[in-house]
This record gives sequence, C-alpha cells and structure tokens, in this order.
Amino acid sequence: MKTRKLITCNDAFQAHLIQGALENEGIPSALHNENTSGVLRGFVSNVAGVDIFVYEDDYEAAMAILEQNQMVPEQLKYCPQCGSADIKFRLKRGKRWRAALATVMTMLTAAPPGTEHWEYVCNRCGACFNTPVARAEEACTTSLNTDTNR
Repeated sequence: MKTRKLITCNDAFQAHLIQGALENEGIPSALHNENTSGVLRGFVSNVAGVDIFVYEDDYEAAMAILEQNQMVPEQLKYCPQCGSADIKFRLKRGKRWRAALATVMTMLTAAPPGTEHWEYVCNRCGACFNTPVARAEEACTTSLNTDTNR
C-alpha cells in the first residue's frame, strides 16, 4: 500500500497528539523526522517539522478527523498576489553571504540560524513575500470585491 503525507507538525509533541487521535479512530500512521525536529529547532517546518504519513486509502478519513478536532493549522500555501499554490522557498537575493555566515556561526555555536534570510517566491507571477496566505482569505476578499462591483 502507498502512503501519503498527511500533515507536517512543528514538533514531535504535536505529531504524537495527532497520531494518538488517528489511532483512536483506527487509522494507522507513521512519523518521519521525529528525532531531527528537536535538533533542528528554529528552522522552518519544511526542514525541521515532523511529517505524519497515512495510507492513501485512509487519507480522506484522517483529514476529516483532523478538521473535526480542529487539529489542522491554517494552510498557508498560496501566493498573496495571484492565489497560486505554485510557490517555492528560497534564500533572499542579496542575503546569501549573510546567510552563509549565519550558517557557519550556527554550526560553531549550535544555535538555530533563524528564518530572516529566506523568502517565498511565486512561480506564476514572480512575487516575493515572507508569508503565504490561506485560500480562504483570498476567496473571501475576491467575493467581497465582486459584491461591491454589483
């Protein structure tokens, strides 16, 4: 059977809570990056997060359980300019030397480097931004704009 990533949690504690909720409903799950999440604390969740995997057949039921229990964080994965989900996370231009120096310093001091050297870029419109938005916000503003045009 194939597995599918259900959600990425910020830490192992949150992942274990979700895994327990899934097991109570009879849905088996597996954790990935559980041990490295504590070591890489301070990095973005794409790098240091704990992934929860479920079987593809159980994915819809698992998402329904998470939504029912309000365990799903706001899905911030859309461009604030055009609403596209085709975004990527990259080093900011002009900050690469500073990021390299921060990486060296963090390796020497064993401290997390932070996220101020990173940005999101939309592959469709080319916009650069610090935080993506949820589709629900974008859909609400679009419906408000269409209502005022009437």
